[in-house]
Amino acid sequence: MASREKARNQLLLLLDRRPCHGYELRRLLHAAVGDIEITKLYRWLRDMENEGLVESVMQSGHRGPSRKVYHLGPRGERHLREVLRDSIGVVLRFYDAFRRFSTKEMMDKAKIMTQEPAQGSILASVVSPFMMGEKGPVQFLAERAGKRPLHVVGDLGIWEHNRVDFVHVEGTPWDIKCRSNKYSEFWLIGMPERSLFPRSIIESKRVLAADGVFRMNAPFVFFDDPAEPNLEAFIRVTSSHLFPELGVVEGQEICRVFRQLFGRWGVIQFYPGYVQFWGVNQPITNSD
Repeated sequence: MASREKARNQLLLLLDRRPCHGYELRRLLHAAVGDIEITKLYRWLRDMENEGLVESVMQSGHRGPSRKVYHLGPRGERHLREVLRDSIGVVLRFYDAFRRFSTKEMMDKAKIMTQEPAQGSILASVVSPFMMGEKGPVQFLAERAGKRPLHVVGDLGIWEHNRVDFVHVEGTPWDIKCRSNKYSEFWLIGMPERSLFPRSIIESKRVLAADGVFRMNAPFVFFDDPAEPNLEAFIRVTSSHLFPELGVVEGQEICRVFRQLFGRWGVIQFYPGYVQFWGVNQPITNSD
């Protein structure tokens, strides 16, 4: 027998397609969750109606007595959206775990790109929940800081968990409490929420010294328009527009911001979807 929560979600999905009465819902539920006693089903529907997940009206029957017909309530639609967001989040986590087979190759490539030692202090921040388990970038940045302490802004959990020596900088990546032109490098691991992204990039440029480099590792980036309406296209479009907190972004949108703010900039794809955007704090010329 399926759990009550699974049955409730199935009921909402069914009612999202069309209104149904109790016995019809019981019949439609059978394939997904098995047989449910009609008294138990009506008890669940009553509770869901009290919670605002479903609503009901009495409808006269053509050949029999009136019966109660259920349809989706306002809170039910919001609940389904939350279920969709959580489901896509699970898919993204499995996708991210699958890609981590390439983490060593990614860090080797990062070391090759940054063979020159850092010319000054390094600032770093981890903003994506999908990146919180990434030890590679954390260890790489600790090594890259060398004898200078690594400066960290925002959430400190991953740095403390990995026992990295760091100096805490107050604030967030979009509101850094330090003077301007201070850092030779700023590494942002993850993608800020869309509403905070422009401010994060402006702040990164403010705290960079002349010729300082900003690097942002974004875990779920897409550049090409979906070729066909498949599952990947659905997850991509739904995530980027409805659930920006999941960190799925359109690459061209990010490129436009870097083009406007940095004299030199570029994109490096470590593996499908995992992209690093970089920008150098130099004057912007017309050729760019």
